[in-house]
Amino acid sequence: MQIAILQHVDFEGPGEIENWCRQTGTDYKIYRLFLGEALPKAEETDFLVILGGPMSVLDELPWLEEERQLIRALISHGKSVFGVCLGGQQIAKALGAAIFQGEYREAGWLPIRTISSTTVGALPEELVVFHWHGEQFGLPEGAEHLFASDICPNQGFVYKGNVIGLQFHFESTKESIESILQNDAAFLDGTAYTQTAAEIRNYPIPASNRELLYRLLDRLKASVPDWTA
Repeated sequence: MQIAILQHVDFEGPGEIENWCRQTGTDYKIYRLFLGEALPKAEETDFLVILGGPMSVLDELPWLEEERQLIRALISHGKSVFGVCLGGQQIAKALGAAIFQGEYREAGWLPIRTISSTTVGALPEELVVFHWHGEQFGLPEGAEHLFASDICPNQGFVYKGNVIGLQFHFESTKESIESILQNDAAFLDGTAYTQTAAEIRNYPIPASNRELLYRLLDRLKASVPDWTA
């Protein structure tokens, strides 16, 4: 078995997710959708990871709906799904939640707070994580609300124990952040919740972010029946 990772643009890669795969000996394949590669087949996928991207879930693009159909199929069969930023929004929309434009963009290293952690285990009361989004998702019906920030009430959720959607980026590395800054710096609009490129580059990535990401991925992998690395 292997993890299928959906990458939407060349400058938003898997970062620490790929590092986790290597460290745990977990087989994985990156589907580079921006190169026209086809989505994996639902019947051949046990664990799906959906990365971020600058496009909107609300864009009427056929491949976005095809991706949501894949997500729905996997969830209906009890498979593990993990999404960050655009990926988290895709999961939320696939589950029937609303996607909407936030009052402000969030971009840079900003705090979130834990709302509930009954399903995934103890979490810090507050974390500082990397954000890069303007749109937000509503909380899907039946999901546990994990995280919130001052201007984004739904920063993360877990659904049925094996589906996790995050609005922020736990997977960020210095290299992945630099790639975003080099390719999408115009997103930094100078409003109240966007940092400067210098502030973003100079912030030390909290080691606890990687540790929490790895713990979530460990949990999702363990949820896959009969997993063999």
